[in-house]
Amino acid sequence: MNRRKFIAVSGVGLAAILLGGCSFLPQDNAQQNVAPAEKDSNKLTSEDNNTQTGEKEKKILIAYFSHTGHTKTFAEIIQKEVGGDLLAIEPQDAYPIDHDTVVQQARGEVDSQYKPKLKLTNEIADIRSYDIIFIGTPIWWYTVAPPIRTFLTDYDLADKTIIPFSTHKGSGLSGIDKTIQELQPKTKVLEGLAIWDDQANDKQADIVSWLQRLNV
Repeated sequence: MNRRKFIAVSGVGLAAILLGGCSFLPQDNAQQNVAPAEKDSNKLTSEDNNTQTGEKEKKILIAYFSHTGHTKTFAEIIQKEVGGDLLAIEPQDAYPIDHDTVVQQARGEVDSQYKPKLKLTNEIADIRSYDIIFIGTPIWWYTVAPPIRTFLTDYDLADKTIIPFSTHKGSGLSGIDKTIQELQPKTKVLEGLAIWDDQANDKQADIVSWLQRLNV
């Protein structure tokens, strides 16, 4: 299995909100430590295979924004399967925990396409070194959460392959693949996957099947 790192950008509070058939899922605090991969000696890894074939190994980043931890769980399952580095994207100013307050704020931010400032964004200045970037988000009012919009605006991902994934409460992927393509027109956006709210652990077989179709 590929060596993996965990890059944390910051931590925010907990809350869970359903908005008009879409998800609004406030996030667990992000871990701050690097978690190296454990290698199964009985399994031929992509690194081993690339060494044998002479093919250069593609560098993978799994960037996500997660409030209740559901998107984070999804991201960790992806990392377990394909390796790569985890990046927790979090806003400089944490979203409020109070339900009514955060609903009002979220609706206003989505409607105005507001882009909140992110914490420690300079720590991922080497993002150009990645070949494949998974981008995960809870679905807020049928689109990407505002911190993800900031990430997609602040960083030049030209020529990268982007793979979206999301958690939701009934709205599915909500066309975020098109949103990502609009914000990063020079990228190649592959098939995304949406998982219902807190069911990532129960949908591991679906996630694995999706990753196999992508042939990452």
